[in-house]
Amino acid sequence: METSHRNRRRNYFIKKRFQTSFIIKFCSLVVLGAVISGAIIYAMSKATVTTTFDDSRLTIKSTADFILPAVLLASAVVIIVIGLATIVMTLFTSHRIAGPLYRMEKDVGHVALGNFNKRFSLRHGDEIKPLAESLDAMVSMLRVEINTIKDLVRELNSDAAAIEKDDGVKLPPRFKKRLADLMTVIEKFKT
Repeated sequence: METSHRNRRRNYFIKKRFQTSFIIKFCSLVVLGAVISGAIIYAMSKATVTTTFDDSRLTIKSTADFILPAVLLASAVVIIVIGLATIVMTLFTSHRIAGPLYRMEKDVGHVALGNFNKRFSLRHGDEIKPLAESLDAMVSMLRVEINTIKDLVRELNSDAAAIEKDDGVKLPPRFKKRLADLMTVIEKFKT
């Protein structure tokens, strides 16, 4: 239970650009839906007539003109209520996408710097957990291969030293430098 509190993200705007764009797109759909439904109702009622009594006067208007204020008010209310609900829902949904992506981005950065001990750990319900598991398998395989290369380079270095010592053969300086460079490069990887 303690682990779940420690891994819980408190900041819901992790990747602000992505999340803002995500919310704006969904809110645009809500506004577009309200405008389209209002336009359809207005167009369908254009050919009908409605009669009303306003202050004891009979008024005859097209139904479209009569219901236009009500349609506009209803559309505004729908846009506001559904828009707010959409903002909240897309914020939480985008958080469940952006949060793990942000975490993966940081972990991939560590691996890119040569840290092959890094594990891609995500929460149980995160949508991209299979991707993290695949990356873990890839890094694990790379770790094994790099360790094999490290062992082979150490053996080669040891063999070169033994050839010089036991056989009295002087290895070319270029060979020694390349071997030293190879050792320096391979030791940068943390495995």
